Amino acid sequence: MDGVLIFIGLVGFVILIRIFLHSIDKSNISDAASAKGWTNVDIRWAPFAPGFFFEKGERHYYVTYTNKDGKRGGRYCKTSLLTGVFWRDESS
Repeated sequence: MDGVLIFIGLVGFVILIRIFLHSIDKSNISDAASAKGWTNVDIRWAPFAPGFFFEKGERHYYVTYTNKDGKRGGRYCKTSLLTGVFWRDESS
C-alpha cells in the first residue's frame, strides 16, 4: 500500500511540474510574440510538432497571431526553461 501512495504522489508531482512549466512557457512565448509586434496571440501545446522527434527537453507549441499588417498567421516554436523561444522558419 505504501508503494502505491508513493507512486501516486510522484505522478501528482510530475503533473504539477508540467503545469508549472506550461505556464512559464506560455508567458515566455507571449512576450516573444509581443516583441515581434504580434497581437491576438493564441498558444497551443503541440507535442508532435515537426522536428519534435530528435529534441530533448524542449516543448513545442503552435502560435496563431495577427501581425502588424492585420494578417492572421501561425508558426511553430520550441522552448525550454533555460534556452528561450525559438521560432520555426515560416517556409517550413
